[in-house]
Amino acid sequence: MKEQGAFISVSHPFDRLRSGAWQERDLLEILPLVDAIEVYNSRCMFPGFNRAARRFAEQQDIPGTVGSDAHAAFEVGRSLLLLEPFEGPDGMRNVIRRGIPQVKWSPPWVHFASRYASIRKKLTSL
Repeated sequence: MKEQGAFISVSHPFDRLRSGAWQERDLLEILPLVDAIEVYNSRCMFPGFNRAARRFAEQQDIPGTVGSDAHAAFEVGRSLLLLEPFEGPDGMRNVIRRGIPQVKWSPPWVHFASRYASIRKKLTSL
């Protein structure tokens, strides 16, 4: 993807409650291919996961992003990064460090909404 000009950000890298949590050594290995690290994810159950991501991004001098990780309409926009207008991936690389995060944590019960939606989808496809 990088050779196609994509902007690459690693989402919720230290959230140990999700499958696919990263080990720091693996992140360090792919770091030359990465443009940003998600330093705040609204759906992280424990604040320490977001703090670890922020600390890693700061130590590696890589820009941070934030995300709502919305699985339901009411979650959209809980967390966002206000950016100057830009065009394309290179434009985003130029403005990302000046982004202004606006974050709001999603309470644990939002995970039940996701589970319900997943079960409902499975049942309706039978």
